[in-house]
Amino acid sequence: MTAVVHLVRAANGLAPFERFLDSYATHDAGAEHELVLLLKGFAGCAAADPYVRRAADLHAEALHVSDDGLDLTAYRTAAGALQHRRLCFLNSFSAILASGWLQHMERAADAPGVGVVGATGSWGSHRSFALHLLRLPNGYRGTLGDRAAAGPAFQAVGTAPSIGRLERLARAAIDLPREIAGHPGFPAPHVRTNAFLIERELLLELATGRLRGKASAYRFEAGTRGLPGRLEARGLRPVVVGRTGTAVEAHEWPEADIFWQGQQGELLVADNQTRAYENGSRAEREALSRYAWGARARPG
Repeated sequence: MTAVVHLVRAANGLAPFERFLDSYATHDAGAEHELVLLLKGFAGCAAADPYVRRAADLHAEALHVSDDGLDLTAYRTAAGALQHRRLCFLNSFSAILASGWLQHMERAADAPGVGVVGATGSWGSHRSFALHLLRLPNGYRGTLGDRAAAGPAFQAVGTAPSIGRLERLARAAIDLPREIAGHPGFPAPHVRTNAFLIERELLLELATGRLRGKASAYRFEAGTRGLPGRLEARGLRPVVVGRTGTAVEAHEWPEADIFWQGQQGELLVADNQTRAYENGSRAEREALSRYAWGARARPG
């Protein structure tokens, strides 16, 4: 049986949790599972009690972890504590958008050679983007468009600090060796870890080493020695599933209106980054879409 593991961060307050629970109640999973609340950063059971009581009717298991590390740190801890065959992780800002969502993901995972199933995926490359900021040759080949729109767009999705252009360029120069060594150039297909399904034992085999910060988390999610490369070394591949249940192979991701493409009409599970695209200006949506898909971007 699959465990659906929803991350609940004390730092985020009740609102994101309420949104997730409403979406979970509205959209039937379509597959047998057990719900696990991964309670991160709560100062004891009493602090988490309002959250646990809110989900009392769901008979969910509560699993407490410290606030140390990132989401992936908590996911790895959960994988070590649970005994389910498969784990479906949904981050703290997730909201389910369609019924049958878990059934869709499990069917995709049953296909031969599939190692991980995501609700979203991207071709975006940290390496090529860093080179772009420094006006050096990169895999995007001039398709990223106006640099002025990139800063606000990536601040909106929480992947860039609110700093000036000169400081951003300086940081890019400092980080460039690590970005080049740790990430492939564009296109760099990877499943986003906001909502994904994977075999528990496989995750424990793949998620080794310490995740010291956001940079190391990005390297695990999309890096050369991270999840994509480790899956490939085992002869496994990632797929993404849309709300109609179709499993989309990595080379076809730009054709699907799932993540930062079109109106995201096929999106199965929303999160803060898909909402930032949805609510962004035309220029911001174009910058995000071009980052994810390069010349194949179709911003809505």
